[in-house]
Amino acid sequence: MTEILPSYTSCRLTLGKHPPTLTSMRIAIALGLACFLISGCKPKSETKAQLKAESLVDKKSEADRELAHLGKMVFEAFITGKMDALQPYTLWGVPEPKLFAGMKQVYVVDARITSARIQTIIATNRTTTHTNELKRLEAFLGNPTGEFEHMKAPLKMEMAALRQQHESVFRTHSGGGNPGWGKAAASIVVRPGTFLASPLPEGAVDILFSEGDRSFQLKLNNCVKLPGHGWVLGADLEFVDLADQAAAEREWSDDFPASQVRADEEKKQLLVNFTGSDWNSPCIALQQKVLRTKDFLDFAEGRYVLVTVDFPRNRPQAGNQRQANQILSQEYDVKSFPTVLILEANGTEVHRVSDYNGTHPAQFIQSLKKNPKK
Repeated sequence: MTEILPSYTSCRLTLGKHPPTLTSMRIAIALGLACFLISGCKPKSETKAQLKAESLVDKKSEADRELAHLGKMVFEAFITGKMDALQPYTLWGVPEPKLFAGMKQVYVVDARITSARIQTIIATNRTTTHTNELKRLEAFLGNPTGEFEHMKAPLKMEMAALRQQHESVFRTHSGGGNPGWGKAAASIVVRPGTFLASPLPEGAVDILFSEGDRSFQLKLNNCVKLPGHGWVLGADLEFVDLADQAAAEREWSDDFPASQVRADEEKKQLLVNFTGSDWNSPCIALQQKVLRTKDFLDFAEGRYVLVTVDFPRNRPQAGNQRQANQILSQEYDVKSFPTVLILEANGTEVHRVSDYNGTHPAQFIQSLKKNPKK
């Protein structure tokens, strides 16, 4: 479960159920270039601000090239189905000494940033969460080498879980036993929103390809740039059959008011999924393993009008939709993703299921049946 913290967010690899306990502040950077060149006209001088902006744009372009190359190498490993070919391009494949050195650096920088952020809050306005977090951060910064020793074992467990997730995707979907996949040509797209202003820069890559009359997408939802190593695939390697996805997504609406009207007319309840669909690991797993499956959709068909309330990071979203979703999350006091609500057509909450730990569709459906109305 990923909590929504109002003033700072968890230092996140999106690797599983046991993320590191340190926190980090996301620094939003808006880039704009007010200068352009006109043929035959050259500016007399450049301000420091312009030079800095151009430097950041150059870094973004470099990151896009590196992420595109990462996507190419992951795809080549995928079509062969060979995990040893994937290993050099993953976080779990980084040699332990380099992994530990890089992550220690990330945690130290994150701790300094977050500590400074909390200290800007007037002491009388700090919550208990702020105070306790500040104590943990100060303890870590007082002895980072010693404190990091306690983090190595959980980090190794996370890497093992991450490898298992990648192996599951390869085992289920890759083309290792299908010679035709070797002929597949991929279109590699680096998603907008690559986040560089962080101790652990993040990005995402989509790989589109076809075989016969079927189209597919391999989604690298969480790529990270480990200090001292470079860009690698983190969590959330996702394979999508685009035809199946389109069929499943037709069952879901993002229009809450219209869904209420439909639920009232059809004498159904609303099933509302609050999600971070393109960045939150449990949310992505819930969609893949449950909400898009035939078993779940068959169960829901006569019972619910399905609604998605999404908070994406890497996918464009209309401002009015984003605002409407934020209002809904506040109205229903949603503090973590994923959260699934069962509502009456008038909006009255009947049942709530928070978090997702990998259960099968039948188990998830059973949790919904605790709903006294069904």
